[in-house]
Amino acid sequence: MKKKLAIFPAIALTFFLSINWQMGLFAQQLLLMDRLNGNKIVNDSTVVVSSADPEITELTAYFTMKNNSDQLLSLNLRKTVNMLADTTIDYFCFGIKCWPETDTTNYPDTIQPGAEDYTFASHVVHFRRYEMLPLPFGESSITYTIYDDTSFPEPVEASVTVIYRHEKGLGLEKKNLGEVLVYPNPATSDIHIISGNNFIGKVSVFIFDSAGNLVKVISLHAQNNKITIPIDDLKPGSYFGRLENRAMEVMAFRFII
Repeated sequence: MKKKLAIFPAIALTFFLSINWQMGLFAQQLLLMDRLNGNKIVNDSTVVVSSADPEITELTAYFTMKNNSDQLLSLNLRKTVNMLADTTIDYFCFGIKCWPETDTTNYPDTIQPGAEDYTFASHVVHFRRYEMLPLPFGESSITYTIYDDTSFPEPVEASVTVIYRHEKGLGLEKKNLGEVLVYPNPATSDIHIISGNNFIGKVSVFIFDSAGNLVKVISLHAQNNKITIPIDDLKPGSYFGRLENRAMEVMAFRFII
């Protein structure tokens, strides 16, 4: 009999904690909800968006913002990049526009008391380095904070972290041998790479600009374990590239003009 009675305080405590947790959520003045998962409340939590499909270059998270207060909210957004995979760019849409090259908005998105707003979406785009081949895999993590510091004595804000996973695609895989140094760097007319024994003979070179656009594709022959790449046709800026040999091995490099 004592064992049965001991169960009831535990049940009551669990119910009490559950109710208080839910009340705590709904007492928040701003709610962020994951639209891809039934508008689940995701304040101060993590959302994962992933794909192993080589045809999908852009991963997107969609959110509902709910004004859970009795006052007008004038919301801005700031983002914090925790980690960004190689060959990716990110942007977010918020309010009436998308923001591709900034970490913060510069004018607010207003939401009436009790209303919901569906304009917040976050994006990471993974560049395809080779035509007809899977995307390189990688993981990015960005925290987005929505805030209003005008309507209340204390700032109103809510944050969510989105993890974007471009997983290994199906199909032809390449062996990545890492990054190799180039010289001179900065360069003007040519760059040189010490290729080593893995890159003897014919080598394919792919060069991308800082926006991820493929700007140069050439085939060269390594001589004396060195590859010389002409770059006098490229504009000043930052570039990254890939070397590929016949064994489907690749090396990455970066340089500045």
